[in-house]
Amino acid sequence: MTTWIISDTHFGDSSFIDTGLAQGKTSRGFGTVREMNECLADNWNDLIALDDTVFHLGDVYGGDGWKMLGRLKGQKHLILGNHDNPLDRELTQVFQSISIWKVLGAAKTVLTHLPISLCARSGLGERFAMNIHGHLHTKLAPTERHICVSVEQTDYKPLNLDALIAHNLPSL
Repeated sequence: MTTWIISDTHFGDSSFIDTGLAQGKTSRGFGTVREMNECLADNWNDLIALDDTVFHLGDVYGGDGWKMLGRLKGQKHLILGNHDNPLDRELTQVFQSISIWKVLGAAKTVLTHLPISLCARSGLGERFAMNIHGHLHTKLAPTERHICVSVEQTDYKPLNLDALIAHNLPSL
């Protein structure tokens, strides 16, 4: 069993399609919503097995993108994004858990949608060595202790969480 991580799939969200009307968002280079949805779902299912765990760091879908969720393999857990409703029936039926954040104590890592402050003043800087998050899409993570896993930064594929942590864990 492998644990995976992904963020900002925005299944069904036409504002990411290259129509010239991207509403201030970065176009993902797909010609249609269907093309984007199929690419994301194929990449997901090519890597993830039925018994794997997947942490989705929010902003799962827009419009009728919820129709894609039943096709996705793995035991899914949602860290809420700013576009997700924790009471959304489409989400509660697919995700085994829905939370604001997930703490991985052994790795001193916290999973969130929005990057959180890890400075000493925040009280979190000494508790966590790393924050894996989404939300930024194509923007750089705020510090070397932050890792953005928005799909635009992961070639539209989930990442192996253990490998990501092992490769990026800073020393405190």
